[in-house]
Amino acid sequence: MDDAKLERTIEFILNNQAQFTVDIQKLQESQKEGEKRVNVLERACLNLYNTSVEQNEAIAEQTKNISQLSADVRELREGQKETDERLNTVILMAEKFFSGENGNSKK
Repeated sequence: MDDAKLERTIEFILNNQAQFTVDIQKLQESQKEGEKRVNVLERACLNLYNTSVEQNEAIAEQTKNISQLSADVRELREGQKETDERLNTVILMAEKFFSGENGNSKK
């Protein structure tokens, strides 16, 4: 191998090495940017998870409250029925009293 050919080979190797060094630096920068993006996504996922857990707890509490409200409404309906029956009895007694059907007719 003559000197010119050896020099071209060395220059070729040095150019390739320089290009590899540049490429590696670009990859390292790209990796750093990728790590930043992954960290952002990781925090976003964690926030979404925490929000999901909080919402599930809130939904469970609301379900419990709705069940209690339903039971209270049923109880109120039953009480209202009893009140209606008692009021109807009072109204009937008042009607009888004022119409003279209680055995003492007004003359």
